[in-house]
Amino acid sequence: MGFLNVYRKFADLIFNVIKILMAIMITIMVIVTTMEVVRRYIFGLSFIWAEELVKFMLVAVTFLGGPAAYRAGGLAFLDLVVSHIGPKGRKIINIIINITIIVSCVWLAKLGFEYSFSPMVAKMYSTGLKLKMTYIYLTIPIGFCMMIAFAVEQILMSVFNVEAKEAEV
Repeated sequence: MGFLNVYRKFADLIFNVIKILMAIMITIMVIVTTMEVVRRYIFGLSFIWAEELVKFMLVAVTFLGGPAAYRAGGLAFLDLVVSHIGPKGRKIINIIINITIIVSCVWLAKLGFEYSFSPMVAKMYSTGLKLKMTYIYLTIPIGFCMMIAFAVEQILMSVFNVEAKEAEV
């Protein structure tokens, strides 16, 4: 149980960092979008970087928010099926589902890292912000890696018979 507690504290840290980053990014997106609407429709002006920034942050919020929603139990699951099965069957299904999630996310993270560091992407810069596109694309595999970490936590909780209700933050 000691390892599980340490791992859950690690997962709590990742989860809290994600929540803070998401709050900051969503706040920035709202401010920049509002500012752009005012500038465009009242003054007829626009910042070249504003739309790009909001678009990049939307991608980051999506790929970082997915793992956070998964850990908080906010994603669609097989509740209709699982709720009619006994605790042992539920445990087995939970482990199978999370192993499937891990395998899928490992594959997608690998592809994401390969693409992010490919010569084609490494040479690209965004138009308005002049950022290397590698940094933008890295949010995708990083999100999948966080999903892997949370799926491992779910498997450990199933193995050690810890209820999901206890893990919710």
